[in-house]
Amino acid sequence: MELDFEKNLGDTDRVIRIIIGALLIWPAIFHYISGGWATLAWVLGISQFIEAALSY
Repeated sequence: MELDFEKNLGDTDRVIRIIIGALLIWPAIFHYISGGWATLAWVLGISQFIEAALSY
């Protein structure tokens, strides 16, 4: 089974996703949030970086 996804992300969308990812990870890095919220912020932030890098 092969999935053929077309890239659907422009430069503006990529920059917005990087900013959102940084804003999600920033409070976890500096310990403004902790526990499950920090883990959730890390997961969502990193997913935004991956989506920006892969353009999906």
